[in-house]
Amino acid sequence: MNQQNTLLSFVVGAAIGGAAAYYAFKHKDEILEKIEDMEDNLHFDQHEWIEKAKDQLDHLTHTFQSAVQRYTHTTNEETKEDEIARLTEELNALREEMQALKAV
Repeated sequence: MNQQNTLLSFVVGAAIGGAAAYYAFKHKDEILEKIEDMEDNLHFDQHEWIEKAKDQLDHLTHTFQSAVQRYTHTTNEETKEDEIARLTEELNALREEMQALKAV
C-alpha cells in the first residue's frame, strides 16, 4: 500500500511538472515579455531612487553649508552651541538616510 501511494505521488508530481513545462514552453514568449517589462520597471525605479538620493544630498549639503556660514558669522556663544546641535542632528539624519539607501 505504501509503495502504491509513493508511485501515485510520483505519477501525479510528474504529470503536474509536465503540464507546467508544457505551459511554459507554449507561453514562453509571453513569459519572457513580462519578465522584460518587470526588469524595465525595476531599472526605472533604481534610477528614480538614485535621483531622489542625489536631491536629498544636495538639499542637506546646502542646508549644512548655510548653517556653517551662520555659525561663522554668529558672535553669541549660546547661538553657536544651538547651531552645533542642529548641525549634529542634520548630520545624523543624513547618515540614517544614506544607510537606508545602502540597504536598498
